Amino acid sequence: MNLSTLYRVAASISGLLVFLSTLTLPVNAKAEAFASRPQIPADIGDSYQVQAARDSVIPDAARVGIPAYPGAVIIRTFAVGERPPKYEGLPIIELITTDDYQTVIDFYKKQLPSWRNAELLSAYYFAQFGHVNFFKPEEPHVGIHKMENYYRAGDKELLRKLLPGAQTLIKVFYAKEAGAGK
Repeated sequence: MNLSTLYRVAASISGLLVFLSTLTLPVNAKAEAFASRPQIPADIGDSYQVQAARDSVIPDAARVGIPAYPGAVIIRTFAVGERPPKYEGLPIIELITTDDYQTVIDFYKKQLPSWRNAELLSAYYFAQFGHVNFFKPEEPHVGIHKMENYYRAGDKELLRKLLPGAQTLIKVFYAKEAGAGK
């Protein structure tokens, strides 16, 4: 093999390696958070709701598997083991948004078209297989609530300091990881 053939082979291998490197994902690619926390004003105090918004463990969006409502902020999360014994079941993420109740419902109707949905009591629910159990949820579901119907006046006031103009509460119950217990 002469020297010019050797250079062409080396150039071909080098070109192939450059091409293959463009097909791989970066090793340190950061997972995308399900949603963001609210901006907590310095003068708001340290109520249980502020602590929950600040200290919530935010899962990766891919782990949750249910779309977050655009622009909504997380006010609280619960792992299964953090819920009271009679209310265990699935992990929960609670979010609030400035959008109105019907706009949020319309978003989830488009995003979860195969999920069964219905208005129940004063909220609207989407359930992956059609079963909603409020106390011990066993299947992924989304609950949409008007803040006016859900929170006491003081709680609404505080949440609106976390997200001015907040109108709607979204509760996302997502599947436990395979093999995960309490």
